[in-house]
Parts: sequence; C-alpha cells; structure tokens
Amino acid sequence: MSSQMETLSSQFNSLLTQYQETYSQLINTLNSGTNSLTSISNSSFVGESNINTIQGSSVDNCLSSCSSTQSCSGATFDNNLNTCTLSSGNGNVVSSSNQTAIVQQAIYYTSQLEQINDQLTQINSSMMNLANSSMNNYSQTQQQNNQQAQILNQNYQTLQQERSQIDEMLRQYQTLNSSLENGNINIKANYYTYIIYLIIVIFLIFLLMKYNLTGEQRGGSSHISPLLFVFLAIIIIFNAYLKN
Repeated sequence: MSSQMETLSSQFNSLLTQYQETYSQLINTLNSGTNSLTSISNSSFVGESNINTIQGSSVDNCLSSCSSTQSCSGATFDNNLNTCTLSSGNGNVVSSSNQTAIVQQAIYYTSQLEQINDQLTQINSSMMNLANSSMNNYSQTQQQNNQQAQILNQNYQTLQQERSQIDEMLRQYQTLNSSLENGNINIKANYYTYIIYLIIVIFLIFLLMKYNLTGEQRGGSSHISPLLFVFLAIIIIFNAYLKN
C-alpha cells in the first residue's frame, strides 16, 4: 500500500469513528426527547418562516431568546451585525461565514453527521481513484511482464532450435571425422603393406639375379629357376592387390 493510500485510509477510519459516535449521540438525544439548543459556528439556520429579529444581541442571548419562545425551532446570530433572527418550523443548517446557528441538539447531530458523511464520501472517492490508478499501473506492468515473457519464450524456442542444429552439425562432424580417421588408417595400412611387398619383391629379384648369375658361372647351361615361379606368383599377387 502506498503512503498516500495509507494516509487516506487513516483519515477515513478516524472520521468513521467520529461518525459512529455522533450517530450514537443522535440516537440518545432522540430517545431522551430533549429540546435543548446548541450553537454551530460559521452556520445559519434556515426555517420555514422568521419570527423576530433582535438587535444588539449576542450568541448566548440569541440562544436564550429562542429557548423562551415557544414557536422558535432555531435561530441565526450575525456576528457582524450582532442581530438574532428567530425562525419557526422545520429547517436546515447551511454553511455561512460570520454567522452562528442556534439549533436543537438533534438537528446539530444531524448536521454533524451530514458533514462527516460528505468528508467520508470525498475520501472514499479519492481512495477509489487512487486504487483505480494503481490498478491501471498494475495492468500496464502486468501487460509489459506478459510481453517480456512472450519474448523470453520465443528466444527460448529459437535457442532450442539452434541447439538442435548445433547438435546435428556436431554429429555430422564427428561422423565425417571418424570416416576420415578410418580412411587415413586404411591408407596408412595399405601404404605399409605396399612397402613390405615392394621390399619383398626387390629382395626376391636380388636373390633371383644372384642365383642365375651363380648358376651360369657353374654350369653354363640355362635352366628355369624355381625362384622364377615364386617371383612371378608374387608379381601377380602384388598386381591384384594394387588393383583392389
């Protein structure tokens, strides 16, 4: 609750207490049937008709004059002119500066209740306006929060989609990398196998040449060496390997 609302609420509660007390006093006065008079500052009593106007009077004299006059239901004392106007019949108390209303206590309490009621109504109206203003601000804030939540949710969905794309790219990269590694392994294995076969071939050629040369020196006759068949077999196998 804002400080302004707290102030208005405190004023309202205080006036409400005063209103309840005044109402209780009005009930007691009506039940007692008393017709005693009292005065209200800055007010005047407007009755159905005027009985008499007394010159050079005072508030107390005006009150006494009305009390001693049987038909007087209220009076008005003018503080500037020092006059007292006696009235009869039902009447109302109205605000009037520099005047004092002389009325019965029941009318006094009724007038007080009307004034307090007006003040309560004004304060209650101010509280309602403040509450509506706060509600509008809350609605605007709530709307902004909802919009922000929607933006965050959209960002989350976008991030989730991008995360899926990143995962797919990573999976493809890992698959490609694994294929490249396996290819490199196969290439290296084939390369090493090729080197070994090449060394074997060279070694066999060397042995074949050496054997042929030695045989020619010994016998001088030509004949087919068994190593020649081995050599040809190795050449055929090596050629088939290279094709694969």
